[in-house]
Amino acid sequence: MNNLDDYEENETFTIHLDDVDVTIPKHCPHRHGWLTHGVINRQKKTIACPLHFSQFSLETGERLSGPSCGDLVIVVHERKDATLAK
Repeated sequence: MNNLDDYEENETFTIHLDDVDVTIPKHCPHRHGWLTHGVINRQKKTIACPLHFSQFSLETGERLSGPSCGDLVIVVHERKDATLAK
């Protein structure tokens, strides 16, 4: 059995929001719930973990509510095609 203290996130997924793509870890830092099954609020630009409902900003990675577990490491990519659509 793996020790959670030795856990290292190395898998990510990408969420398409407006004119950016946000790459985030597949697992919540709290109890490693699957963020790929999380609830995305596109208006507020947040994602909530389905396990214990920790909520994170998709703009900064900051934990906004829920169990204390730290922030997400995110990467925001501006989409090239977004500037063409404007």
